[in-house]
Amino acid sequence: MMGFKETYEAVKTDPSKGVKNFNVVVESQPDGSFQANMGEDFKFIFDAPPGLGGKDLGPSPLLGILAAVGACIGAVVKFWSLILDIPVDHIKIFSRGHINLAGIFGTDDANYKGMYDKLEPIVEIKTSAPKEKVDELMDEVWKHCPVINNLNLESGLQWRIKVK
Repeated sequence: MMGFKETYEAVKTDPSKGVKNFNVVVESQPDGSFQANMGEDFKFIFDAPPGLGGKDLGPSPLLGILAAVGACIGAVVKFWSLILDIPVDHIKIFSRGHINLAGIFGTDDANYKGMYDKLEPIVEIKTSAPKEKVDELMDEVWKHCPVINNLNLESGLQWRIKVK
């Protein structure tokens, strides 16, 4: 298995080596939840709270989005800190989202979309690097984080950075 530096150099030398397909299968379960199968080793259970027709057997898909936002930011901070040689001692991401159920229920389509209308991740980074280097790092993260780029068109995405 290649480490980060080897993967980075391989993709830098030949961008076609970075082309990947990801597949997830989501299937309803007898208890009413949904199981997301991501390969042999990774499975997530998603459900909704009772007020939205679920049994609260797992996080809702909306919480899954917030988790994906935070995890992707963290992963991209991690490898861009390696690329830019910026020491990062700790990363903590608070993912916050605002949604109006009227958009999901279709009860007021003229005013509400069935999506987060605000996504506001707050990234805390513990580092000895100067602010300019952290700003450079985060500029790269916002440009290259695939989850952010997939959601950023109309989601009202706004982020904040806290350096510790």
